Amino acid sequence: MREGTSPHTAQHQALSTGRWLRLPVFTLRTALFAVLLFVLLSMSACKKASGGLERVQAAGVLRVATDPSFPPFEFVGETGEIEGLDVDLARAVADHLGVQAHFVTTGYDALYDALTAGRADVIVSALYPDLARSQAFLFSPAYFNAGYRLVVSENAAVSGLEDLAGRRVACVFGTTGHMEIMRLTESLASPPTVLTVDEPITLTQLLHVGEADAVVTDHVSALLAAGEDPTLRILDPPVTDEPYVIAVRKEDASLSRAINTALDSLAEDGTLHELIRRWMDP
Repeated sequence: MREGTSPHTAQHQALSTGRWLRLPVFTLRTALFAVLLFVLLSMSACKKASGGLERVQAAGVLRVATDPSFPPFEFVGETGEIEGLDVDLARAVADHLGVQAHFVTTGYDALYDALTAGRADVIVSALYPDLARSQAFLFSPAYFNAGYRLVVSENAAVSGLEDLAGRRVACVFGTTGHMEIMRLTESLASPPTVLTVDEPITLTQLLHVGEADAVVTDHVSALLAAGEDPTLRILDPPVTDEPYVIAVRKEDASLSRAINTALDSLAEDGTLHELIRRWMDP
């Protein structure tokens, strides 16, 4: 006891000192609990982020969300079964994963909802990657580019957009292809004459009768036309890009990696090219 200090004051100081002596113990326990909680949450997040493939393989099924209203990618065939390029592609990917594909049909606007609600594992449905959703979903590399292409006759003296100067080019009115050609007229010294039609099928007819030197149409229409007429040439590079991809939830990172590996394999062994040829060759 310090000299001149009353017993009451000494007791108060002792109690006060005791509180300060016990405080570090309480703080240490709290800190240890916080660290333990952080570790457990981190382990849970890592496990969640790397999941997906394990769940699918354990179930033996890859649930595929698709909107069967967009031939030749996905549609209901004469037998009542879902058919199309995306359907065959999903089955090929599932085979690479060692599972079966099961299709979950939904409207196009509800495809992402099917993933979020856990009703499906992937989206394979002529899906354009929505970058605004990249915080919640992972997208594969493109397996098909549906962008607009330049199509010419076999012996046409046109090998690219720059060769359209002063020539006649046809497109469907109001489409992205139309907008691109209109922008092109502003950059060429001798702007092309732009002819517009209402339906893509009319475009190649203009080539055949000699009323157009080139046409700009979407890749699917170009492939279908070239399948009917092998004298047509589809020129590279694309006029516009519209990649179709496969989407999964962001927490299903291992499933995303496995799907990307499967797509690489399908491209390398020619399976993807064969699927495109099968469904784009009328």
